[in-house]
Amino acid sequence: MRRGTREYETALEVNGEVLSQEGVLYRGSTMLPEEGEDRFAPLERWAKGVAESLGEPVTWRAKAKNEPEASGIAQPGEPPQSRRAL
Repeated sequence: MRRGTREYETALEVNGEVLSQEGVLYRGSTMLPEEGEDRFAPLERWAKGVAESLGEPVTWRAKAKNEPEASGIAQPGEPPQSRRAL
């Protein structure tokens, strides 16, 4: 384990169930920074990408030993528009 990181049990859920698509279960262990306001940013980005591809809200969850669970909900939104340089 890298210094300054902690292992979290993570999952993406839709309607209260762990997401499973084409045999892939969206649950596992993830190494994240131990501290910091943006330590869950990778999970938030992952959930946002999945929410946009599904077109429905996706909940992300993370739990580490002896810590309360952290979670959030990613809403689908309009995909970013590509811009061309003039």
